[in-house]
Amino acid sequence: MRDRRLNFPTSRASIACLTGLLGLLAAGCIAEPEGELELELEDDRAAPAPLPAEGTPTAYGMLRVSNELGFTALDVDVALDRRSATSIIAHRAGADTVLGTADDDYIDSIAELDSLYWLGEANLWKIQNYAINEGWVPESVPAAACEPELDDAIAQCLRYVEYAATPQPGGQGELGWGPFKADLLPSCLEASHASYPSTAYFSAAGLPGYLDPTLGYQGLLCNQASAPVCALGIAGLADHVQPECDALYDVAPALSELEVDPGDEADWAAAIAALDAACYDGCSHYLRVYGYAPGMAPTLLGDVMGEVLASAPLAYGGPWLEREASNALPGVSAGAQALLNDVIADLGLGTTFDVGRASDEVPCQNCHTFYDSHVLLFRDERVVVVLDIETFWDS
Repeated sequence: MRDRRLNFPTSRASIACLTGLLGLLAAGCIAEPEGELELELEDDRAAPAPLPAEGTPTAYGMLRVSNELGFTALDVDVALDRRSATSIIAHRAGADTVLGTADDDYIDSIAELDSLYWLGEANLWKIQNYAINEGWVPESVPAAACEPELDDAIAQCLRYVEYAATPQPGGQGELGWGPFKADLLPSCLEASHASYPSTAYFSAAGLPGYLDPTLGYQGLLCNQASAPVCALGIAGLADHVQPECDALYDVAPALSELEVDPGDEADWAAAIAALDAACYDGCSHYLRVYGYAPGMAPTLLGDVMGEVLASAPLAYGGPWLEREASNALPGVSAGAQALLNDVIADLGLGTTFDVGRASDEVPCQNCHTFYDSHVLLFRDERVVVVLDIETFWDS
């Protein structure tokens, strides 16, 4: 039977060599303490970068990635755990589980992102690395302000709906022309309402496909499924993405008397005196000029008329308000039209304006008193010109 035991060298030289080798190994272990060896190994291991603080450019880029990328991009490009990508999409879709509807829930902070099911540090680091490497991190975080393009889109929505909505007669003692901004604002900022045509407007116009810095997600949704997103109108943008826009659309127009050159004011007063003197049965003309702050734009004609009637020199009871032809002087006397032309020229106003009229009739014994206020709204210049006329008629 063959001996299977190991055979070691037995010569003195071989034993000496082996003894020296073992000594070197032993010396090496003694010279390199265990703690230092472990520390060196840990230093060589690539430690993940710490997560960014809230509000930093990196955090901003991570939130853009989380809010704007679809499931496939999160799963494949960002290389998240599939359950993490599913969790992000489910959170964004809201209770109805459908992206692009009014209950969509955006991820507003790193803490909220971290709280989602199956995220964890490993997946957060992947989102951070992707945001940095793929150019999603800006040099500085954009200021919280309503983007000019979005501001303009909301203004266009309000103008469109104002023209398209059907005027409704008012009850006794109520303004009889609509709509007012308080009625229209929900249609353009929060959710489209069936009684106002903002849904049709945005379906036809399409949702602006802003790609930077915050509106890319909405643009992506509109391109992929225009019906549910564009039907929301600006609601899908302003209410969810940039609530800062709400501050621009206070309902009250905040009119203030416009400072006028004293010479022009004297000329207008003389023209008004001539108009009153030429009136056969007796009448009085009053001229008022207002300006309003840029932050109140767009100011709607209905809101302006409601504001100016509250301070009108005429004793309105239950006025009827209506819209007249735009960019054309109201149907008043030739002298009154000449006065309005002088005011427009002296103030350097343009040829684009909206016209509204409020009217009321006060009967008396064998007589009537008619009240009429003609309102010219110059949106571009943010100026309102009002000509009030009280006419007495003896029957």
